[in-house]
Amino acid sequence: MATTEPASLTLRRLEDHLWQAADLFRNKVSNQKDYILALLFFKRASDLYKEELEVAREELGDVPNAAELARDSAFHVLQVPDGHTWDDVRNTDEALQGQALNDALAAIGRANPKQLAGVFERTDFNNKMALPSDDLARIVEHFHKLGSLDSKHVSTDMLGQAYEWLIAKFAATSGKGGGEFYTPAEVGELAAGLLEPQDGAHVYDPTCGSGGLLLQCLARAEKQGVNVRSLFLYGQELNPETWAIARMNMLLHGAGDAAEVKLGDTLAAPAFADGDRIKTFDLVVANPPFSSKNWGHERLKKSGDPFGRIKHLPPKSHGEVAFLQHMVASMNEKARLAVVLPNGVFFRGGAELAVRQDLIEADLVEAIVQLPVDLFYGAGIPACILVLNRAKSEERKGRVLMIDNSTGFERRETKNVLTDEAIERVIATYKSGEEEDGWARWASGEEIAAHHYNMVVRRYVSPGSDANGEVLDLGEAIDAYRDARAKRSEAETRLDEVLASLEEV
Repeated sequence: MATTEPASLTLRRLEDHLWQAADLFRNKVSNQKDYILALLFFKRASDLYKEELEVAREELGDVPNAAELARDSAFHVLQVPDGHTWDDVRNTDEALQGQALNDALAAIGRANPKQLAGVFERTDFNNKMALPSDDLARIVEHFHKLGSLDSKHVSTDMLGQAYEWLIAKFAATSGKGGGEFYTPAEVGELAAGLLEPQDGAHVYDPTCGSGGLLLQCLARAEKQGVNVRSLFLYGQELNPETWAIARMNMLLHGAGDAAEVKLGDTLAAPAFADGDRIKTFDLVVANPPFSSKNWGHERLKKSGDPFGRIKHLPPKSHGEVAFLQHMVASMNEKARLAVVLPNGVFFRGGAELAVRQDLIEADLVEAIVQLPVDLFYGAGIPACILVLNRAKSEERKGRVLMIDNSTGFERRETKNVLTDEAIERVIATYKSGEEEDGWARWASGEEIAAHHYNMVVRRYVSPGSDANGEVLDLGEAIDAYRDARAKRSEAETRLDEVLASLEEV
């Protein structure tokens, strides 16, 4: 096949090219993003391996068996076995190209078990009903037109940005499901800035999705001049397809050696544990699923938590504080945490109130940042970033910094987006602790307790609240209404059971 010289590759051109690939897959497979990301990863890995071979051969010079030695893993980020490179697949007969792609990805997975075991098991390029041979050949050629994706032509930063951009685009078109695998980059930037990772930090995300929050922590550390090679990233993800994307995402961002991302249910089977003891970390960052109905309520209600994390079982329709309690258990003696939670968590009663009370009484809450509405894919409700700290400074003990950043956004297409100015303003306020009318205010633990542990930011910051300081928008009001209905239903069920038992006597 003839190769045309590609135009200079820019980030914009790379992004446009990848989105054009989505059009080629449309109406063929349901999980387009998994196929596109796998092909991008394969081409990058293959081109990088080819470049590394050339460098290794030059370094080895006239050493006997230099060609063979150049294949040693010491010279490569990833191993790409003979016969399974991008060029090998591209030059395969069209009718056999699908199987060649499957075989190549499987071979790369076997050759790199630590990084890629199980990652490519959810794409079938040889499904000719979905991907006829001529269609697949066009897709392969489309990717080939990008030219070489080795480090000479495409930096790790550019490739990582393009990968994140593509994940975000798919999240935007996935409706409610988009929020399950992607946290908007700007929210991640803010969370990472609040945590400010330092040299040697061990950073953990128990609901890591495609890995964006962990990578934002890495990017923030690099921006602040921290040696990113000294950082360690840990994550767990329930959805196998999203987990596979996270693994590839880490590698394409150059974080493969520093990242350990495991597949599984964090609440049912935490991957980072020693026996029945949860491992602890320096920093915890997360955006757990909002209002999930399948987080394990029935199992925990029936059997309890063998790890002793979940002391207050939340209602079935609101599992966020179950994840929060796991995160608290995952904090070491000097750890800090930044977690995105919907506003309902900060005012609802029951188990959620009990968790808030525990956190205030333990003096773990350092700050709460109110976010604008409509930032998240598939969830227009308002949310906050809760910041916990096991080693609060003396001047911050017994107090919580409330920051109202509800207006720090701009509208882009169909979503609100945090502005750079708002992100840096929040971070600066969190670091300085300076109060400002209508923006930031310290609330004492006693004051919060007097408000029955209601921790809605605007209750403490915004002027013009009602007598009780309660300020609810529509999303919060709906949450409160649903919560009240659920409690009423549970109470009626218990009453019916009691009446039934009396009738049997």
